[in-house]
Amino acid sequence: MKHLLWLLLLMPAWLQTCLGKETESPRVAVVRVSDATLYLDEIQNALPTGLNSVDSIRFVNSYTENWVKETLLYQAASKNLGQSPEINRMVENYRRSLIIYQYQQQALNEKMESEVTEADMAEYYEKNANRFISNKNLIKGLFIKVPLSAPGLDKLKIWYKKNDTESLDNIEKYSYQNASIYEYFHETWTSLDDVMDQIPANIADQEKFLRNNKFLEVEDGNYCYLLYISDYITTGSPQPLDYVSAQIRNILVNSRKTEFIHQFENDMLEQAKRKGAIKYFSIPVVDTASAQDLTIDPQ
Repeated sequence: MKHLLWLLLLMPAWLQTCLGKETESPRVAVVRVSDATLYLDEIQNALPTGLNSVDSIRFVNSYTENWVKETLLYQAASKNLGQSPEINRMVENYRRSLIIYQYQQQALNEKMESEVTEADMAEYYEKNANRFISNKNLIKGLFIKVPLSAPGLDKLKIWYKKNDTESLDNIEKYSYQNASIYEYFHETWTSLDDVMDQIPANIADQEKFLRNNKFLEVEDGNYCYLLYISDYITTGSPQPLDYVSAQIRNILVNSRKTEFIHQFENDMLEQAKRKGAIKYFSIPVVDTASAQDLTIDPQ
């Protein structure tokens, strides 16, 4: 059974190879409960990436079993409850709410993406700099891990200390052929701890090290580790704007959401009225005093 499931997972790719790219592969049924069928492509779409063959088989078995149980429950509930007006109403309300929410989010994302400018973020940052204090040491620069046996290592040790275009080009070409790790982060703030996790060295006082060093060179029995620091931010200092810009954008977007959605709904209402898409009807209402017509109009 396990081997069969694994073959089933590979079958669509095999069919596509045999039939050609232009031919649509037939759907493969995995299990059927009365008139409900679970197809292989549905399982594949739900299958997490990166699983080995054993975990993939476990997932398929679990997914299939849960689908069978859920389908049996649904069929039993449908048979016993029938066409319940209350359930139909709840389903329709949920569907309407879901569609409205998705539409609002789409409009919101399109609007807010252009509404929040670089100037807005810079202004917010200046007024709230004390909210963005770094809780770790951040650096910009580059890191290289290269085997001690690699050719031209002496040249690399010269290049990595220079911050010029020619040296960076040489480093990139050299690293492509020889380096085990090459990380270039001159434009991006990176945690010093994350970099040091890859280097067999312990820096007792990181702040002191950053204030007094731009380079770190470490060797063990197999590798040479080179770190160049072009800029740094120490713990307790304000985080730079480019490091927190995404966070600030989210703050500004969230603060404007309610206002935007309210205005968005009002604009839709006014537009519909101008087009004559809304018509309010007079409803006869009888009270204890007299009969009169009542026209429902929110405005």
